[in-house]
Amino acid sequence: MKKLENLDKLEQISLHIKKQINSYCDDWVIKGTSMNRNQIRFSESQIDTKKNWNEIGITIFMAKSRRTTEITLNDLRLPSIDSTLKYCEKLLESSQKNRYFKRLPEGPFNYKNHIKKNIFDEKVAVLGDDAVRLVENATEACLKEGANRVAGSFFYGIHSIFLETSEEIAGKYQKSELNFRIRAFAEDMYATGEGLTVSTHLSKGFDPIAAGQEAGEICRQAIGGKKGNPGTYNIIIYPKVSTEIQAPTAALAMNTYVKKMGLSWLVGKKKGDKVGNDNLTIWDDGTKDYGLGTAPYDDEGVPTKKTLLIDKGRINKFFTNTSLSRRSEDSTGNAGITIPEPTNIVFKPGDCSLKELMEISEKPTLLITSTWYTRYQSYAPPGIFSSLPKDGMFLIKQRGDLLEPIRELRINTDHFHMMDHLKALGKHNKQVSTWLSPANCPVFAPFMLIEDVVMSTGTK
Repeated sequence: MKKLENLDKLEQISLHIKKQINSYCDDWVIKGTSMNRNQIRFSESQIDTKKNWNEIGITIFMAKSRRTTEITLNDLRLPSIDSTLKYCEKLLESSQKNRYFKRLPEGPFNYKNHIKKNIFDEKVAVLGDDAVRLVENATEACLKEGANRVAGSFFYGIHSIFLETSEEIAGKYQKSELNFRIRAFAEDMYATGEGLTVSTHLSKGFDPIAAGQEAGEICRQAIGGKKGNPGTYNIIIYPKVSTEIQAPTAALAMNTYVKKMGLSWLVGKKKGDKVGNDNLTIWDDGTKDYGLGTAPYDDEGVPTKKTLLIDKGRINKFFTNTSLSRRSEDSTGNAGITIPEPTNIVFKPGDCSLKELMEISEKPTLLITSTWYTRYQSYAPPGIFSSLPKDGMFLIKQRGDLLEPIRELRINTDHFHMMDHLKALGKHNKQVSTWLSPANCPVFAPFMLIEDVVMSTGTK
């Protein structure tokens, strides 16, 4: 298969690169990536674009006497590589020392074979015309639920990754990706709905028809919405809303590098500090079955792990890489070599259905299905931000038997409040990944009930 040929090519080029950088580098990492990715874009309930990207590239991290540089090569012709490496040699001689870089981990490591199996589905590589049928079936399901027209995108494809380091670490793996998003529109231009489904496997949590039905239902229910009244509400959020207003604490603020830079609302916090109530438990899990962020190892070659970040509202651990970990600590398997990166953020679910969350909320409660334009007033504690609900938003009445559509309200709160006022959670996690999310990684989250959130509106 072509993807395997590309991996062989990456290994051959890596051998050529090693011969040169070994002469002037103390440490190095070579990461090769081959991507065959497809997109189907649809609007006005019809497919209007089909695209394919077939890309291959190599990223090289180099260190000498704690001077570091990192480059990405897309022109893999040997003369071009040679000239770039000569420039990097000069750059390492003249650059300042990187005080955050200490060392690379020493190998070799043993990687878990089941992780590779659970992130690669051969059927995705040969999806072909079946991808069109998936889009058509989801569109039909959305229209049946009451949408007037439908738009969205379907990304799918295969990634092949090769890694080798100066510390006797080497590995390669393949990964499949499925990311389907659908939006529903009514004749009422403000009545919209969105559904999404993501996975690495066609048969594991990937359901475009259900996403289409969800988008169509939200759109239909949102017809005739009125401007809401500003005030303090309880809110119930859909799983994908967590990527905007709950997951960033784990994915962004608990990054050791971000914390050192002073761009985390957890600055000054340490292990054992209480930052939320007992309902809040979160992991970073690079081993999660079928997770888009799952991999057998990170960019340093360290095996990925399931790291408990927040345990019943208390900080347990910040995620890190080898250089940023303390002397008594190990890497959490989250490199980025320079900047640690989250993998999959996973919330511990609760024991409520969506209907039960509606029933136990005792104050005026909003059901928020989607948000965007999340903006920060400050990253300093407590992480004040606002986020704009889009698509259907509903005032819950009669303990969930009646949903009254409302519009033009904006969330105004901070992350400490969101963590401390988490009243209850749904029974089941859903994997979500949104393109505009501050979390910038896949999130496994349930429905969440959060109390006493300020909602504002425009003055006109």
